[in-house]
Amino acid sequence: MKIRRVRLSPYRLPLVSPLQTAHGLLHERRGWLLELEDDAGAVGRGDACPFPGLPLAGGQAGRGFGMESWARSGDCLRGWAPRLLGESAASRAGLLGEWDASLPDAPAGRFAVESALLELAALTASCSVAKLLADQDGGRPRAAVPVSALIGASAESEIRAEVRELRPAGFSTFKLKVGAKSVAEDRRRVTALREALGPEPRIRLDANGAWSREQARSLWPDLAPLGVELVEQPVAADDLPGLAELSRAGGARVAADEALAEPGGPAEVLAARAADCLVLKPAALGGLTSALTLAQRARRAGIDCFVTHMMDSAFGVAAAAHLAAALPAGGPHHGLASAGLFAFDLAPPPRIEGGRLELAAGPGWGIELDAAGMARARLAEAMEFGA
Repeated sequence: MKIRRVRLSPYRLPLVSPLQTAHGLLHERRGWLLELEDDAGAVGRGDACPFPGLPLAGGQAGRGFGMESWARSGDCLRGWAPRLLGESAASRAGLLGEWDASLPDAPAGRFAVESALLELAALTASCSVAKLLADQDGGRPRAAVPVSALIGASAESEIRAEVRELRPAGFSTFKLKVGAKSVAEDRRRVTALREALGPEPRIRLDANGAWSREQARSLWPDLAPLGVELVEQPVAADDLPGLAELSRAGGARVAADEALAEPGGPAEVLAARAADCLVLKPAALGGLTSALTLAQRARRAGIDCFVTHMMDSAFGVAAAAHLAAALPAGGPHHGLASAGLFAFDLAPPPRIEGGRLELAAGPGWGIELDAAGMARARLAEAMEFGA
């Protein structure tokens, strides 16, 4: 089947509550929904929701995840839309090779193109995208994956209140953003989270590279007694020696995240064994196949992986969830819980039961566009190419 129509829709999703990150407050996410329709009327969808650096204190630009801006992502996709007309999902390897040659620094746009092509391929084969990915990995897809809950609150009292709201969903791992406040304040916030959770659930921290080595060292001995299982990117993305030092220190495990978006980052992290596990963000890594390949390399090196979304739309989260479902069981819980983040979304969020995200049944992503949500999110009229 050939692609006969391409549709590109700019969107904006406001967060229900601002999220405090190490690089500032996040109020909304902006992205592009790419839809590819073939001759049979099947529609494959992909999400480009780039996460460039947020401002740091003093007005400096944060490094982000090595992604293009929202505007440039749209420009890349708009320029590429005519190229996709007349092609098929089966030609995706060649198409993505062309993208790499012409747009090597636009991973969010590449993720959208590959995701839409993969869904078209899955719809043609009457299977899930997770099955296509699992076939590449020599395994079988799972119907559900364990996920962690994100604590978006900043103040200690708000952390306790949010825990009370999240506990009924059955999560056993809770993630807290750190690095925006002093080390002493972060220590108090982690302590408040442990007191609210009780002794059993695991705690995960995400510093987004905001700590210096000295700050991380001062806090590290306190983490294991508080039941912190791992810390995502405790030091700057380009500080591999600092990352490796903390990994060798023991106690909480070290997860490389932003370091993987650095030029040559994945190879350097693996070669130096600078982390205990890798955070796979397929949107930042340029697509699901790139992330799957990195997971295979990490597995051979004896390093764990887990998948997270980038606070993108339901279609971006679905793509990340299908990657997680294609990977072998075990390892840290995936960071894929997204329900309740946005005031509205482009499709219904995945169902979470007993701390496990359940993939929607059906071929492709198993989800359909919510017309009302799209209407509320749309920033401008969609652009159409083809019939």
